[in-house]
Amino acid sequence: MTNPLQLSLVKEDGTKRNIIIEPVLERNDKKGLQNSGAFRIYKDAFGDESTLFTEPLETTQPNTRMPDSSNPDYLGEIIFDGQSNWAYHGDLLSLDEQKQAATYILRY
Repeated sequence: MTNPLQLSLVKEDGTKRNIIIEPVLERNDKKGLQNSGAFRIYKDAFGDESTLFTEPLETTQPNTRMPDSSNPDYLGEIIFDGQSNWAYHGDLLSLDEQKQAATYILRY
């Protein structure tokens, strides 16, 4: 998976949590960009008909990305080891929500 995607997780109380899963990409000289196995998770306003930009930036300017620790929409990160094992780094998603997100990433 090389593009962000939107997903709706079902919380334990039956309500939904809308999220964005953003793959962390690495630059590979031969293949361009490739998946690193890490995926950042953010809150999403799914119902507002928002769409994600999935085209690479055409700039040489330095990245001015907001640190995750300062981003109120940051929910954590899921990291895969290359063998379908994963770990969640964060404290805002329940175990069931983590499993839903990880399962979706594996299927995607």
